[in-house]
Amino acid sequence: MSRFMTDINARQLLEAWRRSGMLSPDNQGRLEQFIQSQHRGKELPLYLRALVGLGAFIAALCFIIALGVSGVIDFDSKAGPIVWGLVFVAVAKFLLKSAGQQDGTVRHDFLVQTSFCAMAMGKGLFVAGFAQMFATNSTWAITAALLFITAALYRFYDLSIDRFLSSLAVLCSILFNIVLTNYSGLVASLLLNLFFLGQLVLAAVLFTDARANRIFVPLAYAAAFSLCITVVYLAAESTIGLSGNGQPHGSLLMTVSLTAALAGLIAWAAGGVDKLKSEPLLVALFGAVLLGVIAAPGVILSVYLMVLGYARHERLLLFMGIALCPVVIFFYYYNLDISLMAKSGVLVGSGLVLLAGYGYLAFRKLDREAA
Repeated sequence: MSRFMTDINARQLLEAWRRSGMLSPDNQGRLEQFIQSQHRGKELPLYLRALVGLGAFIAALCFIIALGVSGVIDFDSKAGPIVWGLVFVAVAKFLLKSAGQQDGTVRHDFLVQTSFCAMAMGKGLFVAGFAQMFATNSTWAITAALLFITAALYRFYDLSIDRFLSSLAVLCSILFNIVLTNYSGLVASLLLNLFFLGQLVLAAVLFTDARANRIFVPLAYAAAFSLCITVVYLAAESTIGLSGNGQPHGSLLMTVSLTAALAGLIAWAAGGVDKLKSEPLLVALFGAVLLGVIAAPGVILSVYLMVLGYARHERLLLFMGIALCPVVIFFYYYNLDISLMAKSGVLVGSGLVLLAGYGYLAFRKLDREAA
């Protein structure tokens, strides 16, 4: 029976190569050591990292308010918050270094949590002081400060949740400025589409290029998550309000770039353009082009994330794609300017098309992996 790609780990793959004669026992040992060297330590489960991030944010906010109320930090001083921010950054680095490697002890977890809280305080104070010093009323100054402090400390502070949240904050800040700034309709749409394209290229390169350093994985996930936020905003634009200039954004460039990216991803996952001559991959390419013609950008992005997650064995990407799909479909049908009866007909027709596609794949036995 075939084994799904997501169920195969590195050790099983190396053992399969050894049994087939492609790998000697000595080479297998060296490869195992190399793979282990690329993983510096076991991360906390995703839900715990989310709780750590939320807890650190709340604690940092409370500490900053307490220091401001007590007069320890003078927020009227332009240089004061920056200096205090750098102090807390240094404290965070010291605490993280003192925690050592992951060993499951209470001491280690306490030091890591406190370090992350101190880093959140340091970055928050630095951004506040920077924005106040150089451009008091400009939201782009906040973006510039976030970008500077994130880039400067990305390698310095070795905590993946901090890298992810800091990178995501920069990307969301850019999106916020593009959407709410009163640009003309053409300029706003162009900026949003170019920003989307840049994130798509960044995520694609970091996830598919084997030469990409693993420390940039949090940045890749931040780009993927920001792409999801962007398409959800576009899908819900008529519901949550238009942009700063009161005009909707065009998404043609997003749709074209996502369609091209999905076709390229299929070729990459298949092992090269030469592999696209087989019938299953030709059907997949036809489906990708068809999605580009009839589907919203959010639907294409959800399929892209699912294919990428499956090919990369990244279950988080799979989950992101699966979770994104019903959200954008809900907004798509909600915003259709037709009657409820017509909407129900569209839903029934869409379901029949999907069932017909699955029936064709099952009949041609294209829904099965090679053993």
